[in-house]
Amino acid sequence: MDYLKIFLTRIIYLLGFYTLSRLFLFVNNVDSFLIVSIFEFFEGIRFDISALLYINIPFLILLLLPTNFRKRDGYQRFSNILFYVVNIPFIILNNIDIEYFRFTQKRSTIDFFQLLQLGEDAKNILPQYLKDYWPITLFTIIQVWLLLKIKHIPKKTISINTKSILSGIIVFIIGIGIFIVGVRGGFQLKPIKPINAGEFSSSQNTALILNTPFCVFHSFRTQQLTKKRYFSDDKISSIYSPLHHFKDKTFQNKNVILLIMESLSREFVGYYNNGNGYTPFLDSLIQYSLVFENAFASGIKSIEGLPAITASIPMLMENPLITSSYAQNNFESLASLLAKEDYKTSFYHGGLRGTMGFDSFCRKAGFQKYVGLGEYNNLSDYDGSWGIYDEEFFGFYADYLQNEKEPFFSTFFSVTLHPPFVIPDKHKNKFKQEKDVHKVVAYSDYAMQTFFKKIKNEDWFENTIFIITADHTCGSRFEEKYKNKIGRYAIPLLIFNGDSSLQGKEETIVQQIDIMPTALELLGYNKPFFAFGKPMYSKKGWAISFLQNQYSFITNNGILINKEENYQLFKDWYLTEEIEIHEDDVQKLKAIKQQYNNAMIENKLVYEN
Repeated sequence: MDYLKIFLTRIIYLLGFYTLSRLFLFVNNVDSFLIVSIFEFFEGIRFDISALLYINIPFLILLLLPTNFRKRDGYQRFSNILFYVVNIPFIILNNIDIEYFRFTQKRSTIDFFQLLQLGEDAKNILPQYLKDYWPITLFTIIQVWLLLKIKHIPKKTISINTKSILSGIIVFIIGIGIFIVGVRGGFQLKPIKPINAGEFSSSQNTALILNTPFCVFHSFRTQQLTKKRYFSDDKISSIYSPLHHFKDKTFQNKNVILLIMESLSREFVGYYNNGNGYTPFLDSLIQYSLVFENAFASGIKSIEGLPAITASIPMLMENPLITSSYAQNNFESLASLLAKEDYKTSFYHGGLRGTMGFDSFCRKAGFQKYVGLGEYNNLSDYDGSWGIYDEEFFGFYADYLQNEKEPFFSTFFSVTLHPPFVIPDKHKNKFKQEKDVHKVVAYSDYAMQTFFKKIKNEDWFENTIFIITADHTCGSRFEEKYKNKIGRYAIPLLIFNGDSSLQGKEETIVQQIDIMPTALELLGYNKPFFAFGKPMYSKKGWAISFLQNQYSFITNNGILINKEENYQLFKDWYLTEEIEIHEDDVQKLKAIKQQYNNAMIENKLVYEN
């Protein structure tokens, strides 16, 4: 029984660590949560116990084996080392989410490790993370130090007799019983899963109940999509179809430049906020552009945004397309479709080749040329973390475009608006904003301005369509309007014609997946194609996102929240004012889910006659 007490004591220690981590997560991200009750913290203990028992299965077995080997120094040393080896990495992982949650809005799963394997950014970012978020680093060091101070296993000799054997067996059975109940999260019919965290809490607060190791364990088997059958094949097309054909159009060989600005939240752009922003150049360009007032990102990470923007594939599953089991599916993109029209296609990204699998995705998407940090050949302009500073890489990009054969479709993906939010030393005194993130926004805007100044006199400029948007929003939010789950997706989106022939504003709801069909419509593309989005001129616009097994469907009627088969409609972005559901919205959402899941599973993401 002493050995069982030792095990339970250590679990209690760890529970204390996980609870403190949960509290730290809350304090560090308080704006991401709705009103929080103490009950949610207590509910989290159930998930902590489950995760800790999973982690410590080997240690439990070593402790409960009724044998005198337990008193030997070698056996005890091995048991203690095993305890530290399996627990310390999970303590670190759990604490990483204290800050990383700001950017993902969820507890990390197995996709965190998949992202680390894509490219070489991790080795550069980790030291910076430890430095910039030193309170979390210090907090973790203290936890590890306290863990190492836990009392060692007692050297107790067991007398081998009938009584001791029977006692050992009883203790072993009790220990296994505790383990089974704890791992299952109680005596209920089915073991707890991440989705159960929302049973007694708002969906916005589930990250407070969960812990990161629990979510990692439950994501080892990548969640597969399941086929939907809400509607017959004949009926569903009348509700929603990803097949498009602009039959009455005449194709124009206009160039297309797609500028994807890293983490450029709508919050940062003055035009959208009564002039309060940090993007004077973009604000000036908007005056001569078609601007979309209600644009949303499809996801909250770059790896989710790129397929949405270039290939009209939304983020409607647990893992991003690039790291999912559907990554090898065939699909169409702006690059692949325009390449068939004799366009030269290229993708420019100032980061390391392989970052988040961008290079592999671009090859599959039909980009003929991929240019990154490796092709820049001047590491003095490297920011030390993510890639080449925006101003320098924009200039590099402009030089390449001067020699690009028309017609061309080219995508530029900036990198500077990333933590730790640094700008080149030569501009340290140029930008006077109070917060570092706002200085970087202003710098990136200035970098874009230098790009346009450099290309505006090119022969091809007036024959070019420029589409400017963000890959996702920034994890740092300051305005109350955007400190909620819907505001987390609010991005700028505008289309600028080099000849200034396209101007005005559209208030319809749009998102990144609409960029591809809209660009093709503007070009007069008259062949059938597959895209989950729709042209952005639709008066019945919508935007859809998926996070923590929950769909958010934004329409003119409100925000429709869907988890499993439960539907709620809210009037406000904070999801507090519930209103009567519009059945048309429910039908449209179901149709989108059915078309998406079935097309992914059946590998039918291209137009077929």
